[in-house]
Amino acid sequence: MALLDPEHPEIKIGGRRLVGRFAFAFLGLMAAAVGAVAGLLLVYSTDLPQVTELENYRPSTITELYDDKGRVIGSFALQRRIIVRYEDFPKVLRDAVISIEDKDFERHWGVDLQRILGAAYRDIVTQSRAQGASTLTMQLSRNLFLSPDRSFSRKLQEVMLAIQIERRFTKPQIFAMYGNQIYLGHGVYGFEAGAQYYFGKKAKDLTLAEAAMLAALPKSPIIYSPVNNPENAQRRRNLVINSLLEDGKITLAEANAAKAEPLRLSLLNPSNTIAPYFVEEVRQYLEKKYGTEEVHQSGLRVYTTLDLDLQRAANHAALDGAAAYERRHGWKGKLRNVLATGDTLDRYQHPDWQLTFEAGDYMHVLVTAADDRSATVRFGRGTATLGAQEIAWTGRRSPKAILKPGDIAYVKILSVPAGSSGAYQVRLEQDSGAQVALLVWTTPPAT
Repeated sequence: MALLDPEHPEIKIGGRRLVGRFAFAFLGLMAAAVGAVAGLLLVYSTDLPQVTELENYRPSTITELYDDKGRVIGSFALQRRIIVRYEDFPKVLRDAVISIEDKDFERHWGVDLQRILGAAYRDIVTQSRAQGASTLTMQLSRNLFLSPDRSFSRKLQEVMLAIQIERRFTKPQIFAMYGNQIYLGHGVYGFEAGAQYYFGKKAKDLTLAEAAMLAALPKSPIIYSPVNNPENAQRRRNLVINSLLEDGKITLAEANAAKAEPLRLSLLNPSNTIAPYFVEEVRQYLEKKYGTEEVHQSGLRVYTTLDLDLQRAANHAALDGAAAYERRHGWKGKLRNVLATGDTLDRYQHPDWQLTFEAGDYMHVLVTAADDRSATVRFGRGTATLGAQEIAWTGRRSPKAILKPGDIAYVKILSVPAGSSGAYQVRLEQDSGAQVALLVWTTPPAT
């Protein structure tokens, strides 16, 4: 109460001066801070791309080749992507992505300050940059316009672009662009292409477990690849399912049923393997006529004279002829062994195993065990047994005499199991390097 004592007016006057000085200093500091932030924003916004470019958003898409009946026989693409509308992403997929990547997507304005501050605190405590805290909009801005570098300047640009995107586009438009742009591993971009590659179906037909698996991939398509790292993938998928349960998007029974499902992949066959030489001739012709960029990025639809059924019959005939030639010339052995090169039986993956297996196909398999009565082989998730009958043409009765764990053998598939489980029936063949060519011509019907 001394400041109000009339006998000491100088104290009151001095107190006012002190308060005034503090206020002046505070305003000065505020002005300096605002000026510094404004200058910082000006510096980092100078080279920012214009989000108006998104109004003409046209990412690289797949050029597809068709046979004479309209069936796909090949494709060219820098990024394997299939553009779809927001409505083509099923609700279960949208919910899964938002739940695991950006819970407040429908409410924030492009930036989630609470997540950013929390991530910054954890980064300081752990002395790392592990916490990204990027919203879907920030991820979109980074994927479209910026580098993946983790730095303060790049993060600031990411925030500024995200705010601009939110001001110009609706939430469904932003999700559609994100869903068509995001990388999902194995050269696949976007959830529609991901659904077709991993599960052999359109995104609108995905189950809860499949949608959760796709939603798990943007975090790290390599670490959580269901093809190369199925255990990591399943753990991440179940984390997505738990997140959906916590958000009230699914019931406990639905969550438990989805988590109990194995990873049922149905990998899309690379169509270029059906008629590779023909497809290559078409590619060279198209690039010469229209240019490389147009062919690989513009999503052309090319109709050819090839008959897919005849091509498959020719392929099988050529492979059967090569196998018969090998059997006539006897077993040579000299199989490559992966254990000798430092690999392991559990980790080894052969390129043949990316394909869908059908009766009549030939492929390389990994021998996992061998004794006097039989040998067990693995290819992808499939297994088969080679007994005395399946190796009879080699002149040996014991599989152990010609096969040992780690060998890469060559087999013909005789039959496939009816369901997702069960053993294949195969016969041992030989791939010594012999090549075969088949020339077919047709004559027009008599008139």
